[in-house]
Amino acid sequence: MEILRKTLTWILILSLVVVMASSEFQRFSHNSQEEYLSYLQHYQLTVPVQVDENGDFLSYTVKHHRPGRRRRTTNPTSTTVGPEPTDHAEQDPAQTQVFYRLSAYGKHFHLNLTLNPHLVSKHFTVEYWGREGLEWRHDMVENCHYVGYLQDQYSSTRVALSNCKGLHGVITTEEEQYLIEPLKNISSATSSQWNQGEGQQHVIYKKSSIPSPQQQPNQHEFSCGISAPGSNSTLPGGGHRQRRSLSTERFVETLVVADKMMVGYHGRKDIEHYILSVMNIPNLEINHHADKSLDSFCKWQKSILSHQGDGNSIPENGMAHHDNAVLITR
Repeated sequence: MEILRKTLTWILILSLVVVMASSEFQRFSHNSQEEYLSYLQHYQLTVPVQVDENGDFLSYTVKHHRPGRRRRTTNPTSTTVGPEPTDHAEQDPAQTQVFYRLSAYGKHFHLNLTLNPHLVSKHFTVEYWGREGLEWRHDMVENCHYVGYLQDQYSSTRVALSNCKGLHGVITTEEEQYLIEPLKNISSATSSQWNQGEGQQHVIYKKSSIPSPQQQPNQHEFSCGISAPGSNSTLPGGGHRQRRSLSTERFVETLVVADKMMVGYHGRKDIEHYILSVMNIPNLEINHHADKSLDSFCKWQKSILSHQGDGNSIPENGMAHHDNAVLITR
């Protein structure tokens, strides 16, 4: 069996027309979460807490509060956008193992989480692109992405969560898959519903509560690249090559691109955390019928393949070597 691990190189496509004050991004994002919740068939509120291995209470704070790993920030190639560059390569390490407890849907969840050290490669970079090209690049990442399981249910459950700004991710059991995210500020008209005392409030809902998208006629699944060969390949002379099952660990270098709609929805302060939270979820499958966007993305992605470096360096166009590319849009 081959073990595939993702290593990420990703960029953020940011059109200059969506550059606005951070408060505007925040307001837009909050309203969007409230609107999204209105479409769910059902959801609940919960206040997770940090506990020890035995489930005993430690703290109401579930946010990542340590600097974690920070790499040196490169000089901007054009207009500087984002935090000030730092020259220290590494600070205090993040917690390698954490435990959380929360209750929802009549169940108690005791999460056993371990820091995911394989999420990003040592050549990881983040790039912001505008209409004129590359605007800013940095290689800083916070260690706040975890994988694990429910305590005493190692073989039957799976958890992938990020605690960058609260718990954000997926809890999978034998019966159901639950999605959890921090509750953002909502309108004052409904704010009285959300007061649950101490702790950071979160929204949790079942995957089955998400309405299925309307099926449109004449739509197909598309992807960039070539057709996958069958399990048996024909060799010269009429022979067949059988697939071998090897216990080999391999890495997949992934270019992740978020378009301006994603940046506008989540805001520039949260988009990086969100993308890494999504990529931290194992076996994530997203089906999205955006034919025109995907077609343009495929052409763009193929056009940069001939301009890449040797895999260990970033060429002039900023696109590091990658095995596959992912477009995240709305």
